[in-house]
Amino acid sequence: MRIRIMQNKNLGYLYAFAALLFLMVQACKDDSGLTVKNHLPTPTLTESFDNYQDAYAKGWRAINKSNPPGRKWFDVAETPDFGSVNYLVTYFPDWNQAQFSLDRAQFPNAPYPNRLWMPAYRSQQASNGYVAASIASASPIGIGRPSVFFDVSNWLVSPVTSLQNGDKIVFYTFSKGLSRLQLWLNLTGSLNAGSDISNTGDFTIKLLDINPSYAKAENNPANAFPTEWTRFEGEVKGLQAPVVGRFGFRYYMQDQSPIRPSQANPNNFDTLYTQIHKSVIGIDEVTLTGIR
Repeated sequence: MRIRIMQNKNLGYLYAFAALLFLMVQACKDDSGLTVKNHLPTPTLTESFDNYQDAYAKGWRAINKSNPPGRKWFDVAETPDFGSVNYLVTYFPDWNQAQFSLDRAQFPNAPYPNRLWMPAYRSQQASNGYVAASIASASPIGIGRPSVFFDVSNWLVSPVTSLQNGDKIVFYTFSKGLSRLQLWLNLTGSLNAGSDISNTGDFTIKLLDINPSYAKAENNPANAFPTEWTRFEGEVKGLQAPVVGRFGFRYYMQDQSPIRPSQANPNNFDTLYTQIHKSVIGIDEVTLTGIR
């Protein structure tokens, strides 16, 4: 009986040792291929454009290829009240910070309420926390050249970033008038957006084209550019392998008729500024997400 007990105890030790040895072998085994990966999308780039200069410092760039080239237009609200920060609005030829809306308290007699700027979709700083452009990207005024058309090709280009198939580029945009916006990929990381309106340089893969038929909200609202903040999503595809490149938004308006002052009063530029303002297009809350 005593011998049998000792044998059973020795067998117990042996089984325990074998189990420990098995665990040690398993611990040393390369099972990285069996590891369950995190499949939640990971943001690799985000930009709210709360401050355009901050975005520029991160690598965002505006590249204007419009024809004829645009210039700054200064829209004075009314008899300037130099005690107000909102007495003057600037329409830039490039993508730039959106402007503040006219202050109705300080400008109770503003004759053009239709030139109020849309508040940002989301902002941590101010109501103008988004990036904007307009037909002032080109030279749209038809004074003295009634038959000359103009073309807008104004790019807002991301910083250099990693891109791979399946990545999602999400953004919000709006325009109160006729607009068209494209989303392109550049697989080289360059800032080559083409030599003119007719080509896109190193931006070779088009992901989105919003309102390519130039539909107008008043007669074709289903296909027109959204007049309120609307979410869009472009999926990265067509890559042979992951790359370090850029993506770019192209504000694209072909063969546009020139705008003119009021025919009743050629010296009344209110008509011009109303038309420029109605063309304002905004982009906010840009996010690139993917599996990393």
